[in-house]
Amino acid sequence: MYTSAATQEWARSGQVITLGEQMGKFLEDTTLEAIGKNRWRANLQKGWRIGRVPNGGYVLAIVGRAISQSLNHADPLSINAFYLEPTQLGEAEVEVEILRLGKGTQFASARLYQEGNLKIIANAAYTDLDRLKGPTNTVMTPPDVPPFESIDVPKHNVLEIHNTIDTRIVKGAEFFADQEPTNTGEFIAYMQYVDGANIQPIDLLMFGDMMPPPSFTLVPNVGWVPTVEMTVQLRGKPAPGPILCRARSHTLIKGVTEQDCEIWDANGDLVAVGRQTMKVRSMS
Repeated sequence: MYTSAATQEWARSGQVITLGEQMGKFLEDTTLEAIGKNRWRANLQKGWRIGRVPNGGYVLAIVGRAISQSLNHADPLSINAFYLEPTQLGEAEVEVEILRLGKGTQFASARLYQEGNLKIIANAAYTDLDRLKGPTNTVMTPPDVPPFESIDVPKHNVLEIHNTIDTRIVKGAEFFADQEPTNTGEFIAYMQYVDGANIQPIDLLMFGDMMPPPSFTLVPNVGWVPTVEMTVQLRGKPAPGPILCRARSHTLIKGVTEQDCEIWDANGDLVAVGRQTMKVRSMS
């Protein structure tokens, strides 16, 4: 979408908009206002919530954008965040501390506050993804799934976030038919923005937390699965088009699980990997 108000806000904040670039909802809803040296004001918006709580990946992307702008718009290479308290809609402040400015890698930490309460603390390494070079080899391959165009658009959306993210599950959808565990520990889905905006490197911080928790498939009556800690590592900039995400949980022990995520772009290139530590809460 295009909005003159958002464009003016970006001009005031010192962020970069390319002439003719589409101002998608995610870009608009992660806009930051500079309020001091490496201090930023954000406004957590509707459209990105799981229930009443903003998605943790969406909030991490706000933190990640604050770090990027404090580092002259560098790209995230790796970011690790701890979620101390749930966030809520409304104003937030992000304070960034630059730790080291290297030739190829820059390091920073950040803290996000709401109403004076510390909500998230993150440590990160940033770089220029276009300048990465060196040996390449991987034993990972993209999931073997039908093409995006052959997957039906979901007929109904349960969560608010489904109004902004087009999620098309290609493996694991059978769980949602009867809510019974399948013991697969895996979901695979295509994702793209409903408004057609391209997915950028900062956006991958959110998509690393966008899949339904695979722990749903491991035990019955799973309710809330809050994130305690999350790491997202980028391997490149995504090509235009939908991304393919695979989320897997291999263990669930005493209410604690890990969630590993792979993100592949429309060219079949691996652009991000992530891991979360999560607690699994049963329905009361």
